[in-house]
Amino acid sequence: MGTGTEVTREAAVMILTDDNLARYIRYQVSGLFGYIITFLSASIFNIAGGEPLLPLQTLWVSFTTLSIQAIGLGYSKPAAGLMDRPPLPPGRPILTRGLVCWLAFTGLLTATGTLGVISWADHAHGLAIARTMDMVTFALFSLFFSIECKDEMDSAFSLDTFSGKTFLITTSAWFILLVLSTVLGIFQNVMGTTRLDVPQWLICTAAALSIVAAAEIRKSRTTAARHHAIQPVSLIG
Repeated sequence: MGTGTEVTREAAVMILTDDNLARYIRYQVSGLFGYIITFLSASIFNIAGGEPLLPLQTLWVSFTTLSIQAIGLGYSKPAAGLMDRPPLPPGRPILTRGLVCWLAFTGLLTATGTLGVISWADHAHGLAIARTMDMVTFALFSLFFSIECKDEMDSAFSLDTFSGKTFLITTSAWFILLVLSTVLGIFQNVMGTTRLDVPQWLICTAAALSIVAAAEIRKSRTTAARHHAIQPVSLIG
């Protein structure tokens, strides 16, 4: 049996590992909901011919955005003050009913934003630009939600958000790949993408920022509820 210090250190490592795993799962499940609702809704309402993304565009988002950001979350710096937070119940699952509902909502929000963009762009610019904007919007939704997934409690606007080197590298690499997929001829020919102008990028970004607003509102309400629950205990002590 090890010393008390060794046991404490091993327990801390286990907590940090579980937190990284939880972040990874939250991010991937949200992306899965986004894909399912987007493609299902496009088929039901015949948006972009029922095919909002071409097969290679779908694979590109999956193997760049979702995979790279998942690596960044899994190996990023733990949330500040994680060890000082109250422990969770031992039998609590990683995906609670409330969390699943929240992740399903983020998937619905992603689908609504991306399909709204592609519907508008299809009428305004044609299907090629519309699908490219859809791909960019979906990818930006995933990026912004990965930033929010870093910490369930603290705001994404805190200085700790990009303090981890790994997450900063993966986020930068992801964004470079996204831009290249729309400007390089080889990607345009293979994936069916096209170059977007600045206003089109701004439209994609504005739509994707809705997930940041939703996540920040949820965090503020969750933090307020926890403080309210802890306050009576502190007063008794």
